[in-house]
Amino acid sequence: MEVRYTDIDYTVFSDAASLMASGESPYKRTTYRYSPLLALLLVPNTIIHRSWGKFIFSASGNLSQAAFWYGLVVHFRVYPIIYALPIILVLDSKLFRSGPKPSLEDWNSHTSSTEKKTFHYERQFSAVEKLISFLPQFTVQLALVFSFSKDLMFSMFLQTVAFVAFNKVITAQYFVWFYCLLPLILPWSRMKLKWEGILCIILWIGAQTHWLLWGYMLEFKGVNVFLQLWMASLVFLAANTFVLVKIIQRHRLSPLFRQYGSSDRKNVKKLD
Repeated sequence: MEVRYTDIDYTVFSDAASLMASGESPYKRTTYRYSPLLALLLVPNTIIHRSWGKFIFSASGNLSQAAFWYGLVVHFRVYPIIYALPIILVLDSKLFRSGPKPSLEDWNSHTSSTEKKTFHYERQFSAVEKLISFLPQFTVQLALVFSFSKDLMFSMFLQTVAFVAFNKVITAQYFVWFYCLLPLILPWSRMKLKWEGILCIILWIGAQTHWLLWGYMLEFKGVNVFLQLWMASLVFLAANTFVLVKIIQRHRLSPLFRQYGSSDRKNVKKLD
């Protein structure tokens, strides 16, 4: 097959780790553009077992360990830094305390896959142009954080979808970033699979398939379809925005912590 559906990223990481283990630069591995710490962390892939890295990536622990892993993840792949502000806001102990979640609702609920070589096209911008180009993405991120940060999981989902949709560079693998958050928000959605849910699914998959088709024609077939690809990108952005708005409209906000009332503040002072 021309496009292999395999664990491409992990293979690249492992190859880079093998190069580092032999005393060479991990960047000799084609398409490895990540931190050298990642290759160093996966050196045991060569020495102990090929699946060492998969075990490391699935490890979890207490709050301090979570903070350590979060910082390390941001070092490897910078996009999770967008979660820092809502986490800081929601963990403000002066404003919030633990509260119950609402009862679950029934939800009758496509994961598209493609290898890392989908397509990357990015112009060379001046410093000012780059700053301006980030403004829509930055503005949307701030709006979502300050509107939904109390419902942390929902805020993280919205931020990830918006970050991918408004990013200047996009590949199909980026969609996995918010797929993993879907199970954490669906129980609090009032959207029914029939018909609104089906409409959103068909619209999103259709726009994505249309976009991938032109990307495939350009990168793998070498056909001059820049105009068609640009138009497909606009359609895909519109589809992402439409689905995101629908998800927001049908979501029942569920703050991770509930805000103190005036009586609660007095009780806290007495306890102090």
